[in-house]
Amino acid sequence: MRIILPTDVFPPRCGGAGWSSYALALALIARGHQVTAIVPREGQRGCAAGDTLGVPAVAFGYHAPRIPFVRNYVRNERLWPRLAQVIVAAGATPPCHPRDTIIHAQHVQVAPAAVIAGQRLGAPVVISVRDHWPWDYFATGLHGDRIPYPRQTWASLATDLPARLGPLRGAAALPAIPYILAHLARRRATLRRADAVIAGSRYIAGRLADLVEPQRLHIIPNIVDLAGIDALIATPSRLIPPDERFVLYVGKLERNKGAHLLADIVRRAGATLHRCTLVVAGSGPLRAELEDAARAAQVRARFLDWIDHDDVLRLMARCDLLLFPSAWGEPLSRVLLEACACGAPILAMPTGGTPDIIIDGESGALAATVSDFARRLAELLERPDERRALGVGARRLAERRFAPNVVARQVESLYQSLIEPA
Repeated sequence: MRIILPTDVFPPRCGGAGWSSYALALALIARGHQVTAIVPREGQRGCAAGDTLGVPAVAFGYHAPRIPFVRNYVRNERLWPRLAQVIVAAGATPPCHPRDTIIHAQHVQVAPAAVIAGQRLGAPVVISVRDHWPWDYFATGLHGDRIPYPRQTWASLATDLPARLGPLRGAAALPAIPYILAHLARRRATLRRADAVIAGSRYIAGRLADLVEPQRLHIIPNIVDLAGIDALIATPSRLIPPDERFVLYVGKLERNKGAHLLADIVRRAGATLHRCTLVVAGSGPLRAELEDAARAAQVRARFLDWIDHDDVLRLMARCDLLLFPSAWGEPLSRVLLEACACGAPILAMPTGGTPDIIIDGESGALAATVSDFARRLAELLERPDERRALGVGARRLAERRFAPNVVARQVESLYQSLIEPA
């Protein structure tokens, strides 16, 4: 099959969604399919075809103004028809026939363009949903970037915008509410026009149940590259001395990732943490709060800011415990998937799709409150055998559920079911 993968983001500089798209592309190429990634690149000009870390890719350049909401309109509604032309061109190139082509959109910006292109080519369209974009303009599912809530309405946006942007900027943004709601309606209409929708976890599938019919909704997790990670972690990290014990936090220091909860956890578990270092791989607005908490609890802390992805994996492979106090509806965290692949013992909060990865007592430990998290942290740091067993269980789960050949077979089977009726 020819598989066109339009994706908002793609390596080498991207977050978890981009690396998930890349892992899928590599797995499909390994199974003999012809794969091309289509990647919008803001600030570039024209189209440029090339190779991105072993994946054929077409970068489509565009420019967008810095004016709030106008910028979003240019990056989406104005961009979709032009991006659809690029997808059509990629799908119509010999040797494959359009009827052997699948368009698999990887995120929100490219999904409507994928549907437009699919209609022109007569090719099936699959859309992956990896966060809250079908019901939340900002894709976090958090009111004011703090509190989980079902979906955006006129009333919720009237309070969400000031809470998120501040009183003055939020008030100035209120006239944009009609556009926001219309844009969300277009996102949902795109999902209804897709031939299939993939949810990365049971949690996201549940959120999509009132938007997508059951026969078009499929739960397929993201891929984690076990062989690639094994090769990387064979070389130990040089960022931390080899004899230093440490617990690790990876991610943005923001409320949705639970950085404020981590500060409280450090305060409560301070005495236990005196034997090891808290290593933070990431940065954000709550860094000062976490620094103050570590200082008050007399906990050694190393703030590494944003480090190379390879170094993050090497730290995961060596840590005594990976801390994941996420406070939002996690779709299916790539941090947790990669930590499992590294065999890291994990302590997490059971938010969103996290229970699809962490089975308490088998592939990690779960704690639903700050006090339980701090208590479990103290217990695990005193029990090295239990930590090792959780790390082994995490790796075993990664091999069974998230390995490239396992997930790619599920995706391939879905593709085939869409092509055969046509």
